Amino acid sequence: MVEPVTAVLTGIALVKKSVDFIKTNIATAQDVGDLISHVDKALNGQQQVIKDRDSKNLDHFATENVAKEIIDAKLAQEQLYEMKQLIDHRFGHGTWAFILEERKRRIDKHKQAVKEAKAKKLKKQKEMYDMVRMVMIGIAVILFVAVVIGITIKFVLAHPVEGDETSCKLYEPKYFFICMNEGRGYADTELYLDYQMEKDNWIIESD
Repeated sequence: MVEPVTAVLTGIALVKKSVDFIKTNIATAQDVGDLISHVDKALNGQQQVIKDRDSKNLDHFATENVAKEIIDAKLAQEQLYEMKQLIDHRFGHGTWAFILEERKRRIDKHKQAVKEAKAKKLKKQKEMYDMVRMVMIGIAVILFVAVVIGITIKFVLAHPVEGDETSCKLYEPKYFFICMNEGRGYADTELYLDYQMEKDNWIIESD
């Protein structure tokens, strides 16, 4: 066999080069697998020709629009038909249809793999986003708790309670609760006022 098509070609040039290769090597090919890559190149070239033609937005029925792109599309179609005849004649009727079916299956498989890869990437990005969001929420909660504790400590230090449970136990029940809730200062004040009130009600006998 001659060397495979290695030049970087597109469009009608790729179709012609691939068909010429198959014409030259069809007689010595032992298996359709020897030619499948060139069939694929020819079909890709045809798709490029069709794309170039359609991108011109030409009226294919107008005489003035018989442009190169339209002629190339017709030539590509003829070249592929000739390739189909050669392959079916060499390997049996239906071989060309099998090649097209297998090619479609591989393309669909590739598209599915790309789709799954994109879905996996999006899922990973979402998981990363959710993790970052949870971390940010956790930091916000910690900062909030720290601020609350700081304010509470500052408030307590700014308004110290004079007594504790031990010292407040020195008072009678009435003043004990005042001491526990308001501090010893309030308890002492209340005790003093009550003392003055009772003192005013005392009867003091003179000698």
